[in-house]
Amino acid sequence: MYPLILAAGFFSQWASSWASNIGGIVLVVIGMILIVVEMLIPGFGAAGVSGGIALIAGLIIGSGNLTEAMFSLLIVVVLLAIMATLIFKSALKGKLSRSPVVLNTAIEAGSTDRDDAEMRHLIGLKGTTVTPLRPSGIALIDGKRVDVSSEAEFIDKDVTVEVVSVDGMKVLVKRA
Repeated sequence: MYPLILAAGFFSQWASSWASNIGGIVLVVIGMILIVVEMLIPGFGAAGVSGGIALIAGLIIGSGNLTEAMFSLLIVVVLLAIMATLIFKSALKGKLSRSPVVLNTAIEAGSTDRDDAEMRHLIGLKGTTVTPLRPSGIALIDGKRVDVSSEAEFIDKDVTVEVVSVDGMKVLVKRA
């Protein structure tokens, strides 16, 4: 029972010291808002760093001693963890997942101009390198520019090559 009374006394003293310091409260609130903005719209970290600085400054200004500052920091960390959890759950399933902030699109197989079946007909055909293959580069095969890789060697520009295999979009060639 005694620890409960001690905690209640500490909490009331902590709340009264914060209630008398509006500047600290404002800085803590601004800091938390900036950190949440950084969670929602990731960027170069300017909002997160500014929020962290404002949060620390607010805790220093608003707290009367080190114990109060640590208690305040604990409360802020718990609140930010709760906000982060809610934001990430919303980003996955909620309203935020349907917003333009979250990228939900994926690259579909048909989104490229060439697919595996179209590229397979190149096997056995000959072409000319447009760029040096070191080991990757571009070759002109069947009248089309194709990204290719050599088997294990460097091949200079304007050399005749033959398509050995196709694996997805990866075309493997050798010197003809």
